[in-house]
Amino acid sequence: MKIVTVILLATCAAASPQFAIAKSKAPVFVEAKPVKDTPSVALDPAKAYILLRTPGAMPMHFVKIPNAEDQIAYDKLKAEAFAEVKEDYAKDLAKYERDMALAKKTKGMKEPKKPIEPTETNFQFTRFEQMANFTMGPLNRFYSKNGSTYLHAVTPGRYRIFGQFDPLVGIGVCYCMGSVSFDAEAGKITDLGTMTTDLSNAGPPEKGDSSSPRAAAYAMALEPVKDSTGIDVRLKSLSRNIADLRAAGKMANYYGIAISRLPAIPGVISYRRDQIIDKKALVADPAPTPVEAEVAETTAVEAAAPAEVIAAPAP
Repeated sequence: MKIVTVILLATCAAASPQFAIAKSKAPVFVEAKPVKDTPSVALDPAKAYILLRTPGAMPMHFVKIPNAEDQIAYDKLKAEAFAEVKEDYAKDLAKYERDMALAKKTKGMKEPKKPIEPTETNFQFTRFEQMANFTMGPLNRFYSKNGSTYLHAVTPGRYRIFGQFDPLVGIGVCYCMGSVSFDAEAGKITDLGTMTTDLSNAGPPEKGDSSSPRAAAYAMALEPVKDSTGIDVRLKSLSRNIADLRAAGKMANYYGIAISRLPAIPGVISYRRDQIIDKKALVADPAPTPVEAEVAETTAVEAAAPAEVIAAPAP
């Protein structure tokens, strides 16, 4: 199938012929800024804050899950890009027809190549996640004694942990085969817990499980906040939520990096081979919006394990 692709770029000196560049400026879906290591911390009521502890300086990449407002803005941008591509196609087709008529009249002249008509099927556009993301670390630590503590002010909303990855370096691990999502509320710190060494996943994967290759088996595990989890004295008096972690389905490996998954978290997410089990799926939740594709499908219950629900993949 022929594919017509549109990508969004802030600047572009020269566009490759097979790509069309959207002219409209994309909305800023995510703003993120590290909180500095200063004697005192004050929270901006308009910003959400994400807190994560790691054993050392390391990156963690997050993508935003679109809310209804985000989806409307994204759909509008995509529709505008598609309209631009259709206009360009009309011009290219007219030129093709002129050149073809000339080629038929001119002996030895090579016939031109007919342009591909953009359709809803072959039109591809930059995914929302590629426009709405941020990286925490490895630099700009909030606290660096006995490990690293990262604290970022971000746009409020729901986020997914994409993986141990820094786009500026281009090397890392994508939790494409299973991860978690969480809500970051305005005016509050959302405490994700601590990244720790995943000793339970040090061996080869279970037979038939292709989602966690041994090369990536030493990925870090996420340990949710517990009673013994330390909190910086500067943050103790501030409004803080323990992250309500939820199983998130599989997603595309946009950056072409190593593929793995976030190790199982008791009561949150587990795996049966390469299937994601949402441990909270049987708890009554508000109906998901169409754009929250990572939310588990409560109807996909395996007969062999009625208390476990398979998490739905991202589209």
